[in-house]
Amino acid sequence: MVPARTPWAWLQNVMSPAAGPPESATCVYVSGNAVALSRLVSGRPSAMQLRADPIDELTQICPRLAEQLSSLADGSHLGPVNLVLAPELYALNLLERPEVPDDELRDAARWRVQEHIDFAADEAVVDTFSLPRGAARDRELIFVVAAQQDLVRSIVSEVAAAGLQLASIDITALALRNLVWNSFPMADQSVALLRLSASSGLINLSRAENLYLSRRIAGVPADMSAPAWQDFRERLLVQVQRSIDYYESTMGQPTCNLLMVACTHDWTEEVTSYLSECLTIPVRAIGEVLAGELSLELHNPNAEVIDWNALDPRQVNAVTAGLPALGGVLRQRLNAHGVAG
Repeated sequence: MVPARTPWAWLQNVMSPAAGPPESATCVYVSGNAVALSRLVSGRPSAMQLRADPIDELTQICPRLAEQLSSLADGSHLGPVNLVLAPELYALNLLERPEVPDDELRDAARWRVQEHIDFAADEAVVDTFSLPRGAARDRELIFVVAAQQDLVRSIVSEVAAAGLQLASIDITALALRNLVWNSFPMADQSVALLRLSASSGLINLSRAENLYLSRRIAGVPADMSAPAWQDFRERLLVQVQRSIDYYESTMGQPTCNLLMVACTHDWTEEVTSYLSECLTIPVRAIGEVLAGELSLELHNPNAEVIDWNALDPRQVNAVTAGLPALGGVLRQRLNAHGVAG
């Protein structure tokens, strides 16, 4: 049985516009070990505020958000928010489009995705968005997002308990796409973004507003120590290279122009240096790319306007932890430019 729709619409079509004007955009990012809150500063289109805090379990979302709201909002009213789920909280698969009318696509995709998820299809909330035309050659492929219904329900309840009104539910893959688009909006630039945190990694490949590929990085260590990096780095290189090769060769897309890197636990310099030596494309730390593009006031916990060209390890960790929240805020900027998603 397909779950009934609720007023907040479960995954409320990750391609639909969020409520509220761009200048009041707010985003909450939730993972299994962190919560981040970000918002655009009113009247300053390239200025954001961000706070990211660790959690041990999802029941800590509400109290963490209460602390973040006190820090960022400072008593001011926040409009409806975009909630971004971490990669480990959803499954994203690229599948052949079922031959059904558009209004039946979501239900058809539910059963098509069953073999790719570790929970029952009738316990899933499902949404879809299209792969750009020409990327699948003679086939029509779609991205299918699936998340466990009870998990989404519990997260939404925590966000609501913190006094926030939900406008939309998004995924990290699209939030990071937004961040790349903000810096490279033209279709002549193919850009990869690699984000690594404890036990979690994701690589995106996008061009302008279009997401072509989003893959989880397997085997990311939990401790992210120096010895762990030495053991993991060759496996990381293989996964990054294969993703870029798939984008360029199998999808027939232009040569990747840049790889952006964001890491927690002081890994950014090591990862950027190693991949620069091994790949034939430029590899840049996220701070180098966002410098001049985005003014960021970081609250961890005290407010400080960061210098992207002189980030200390604490700032790098906080920015990487909250990176999907920054991209989630930019969802409304894409909508304002007529881009779905």
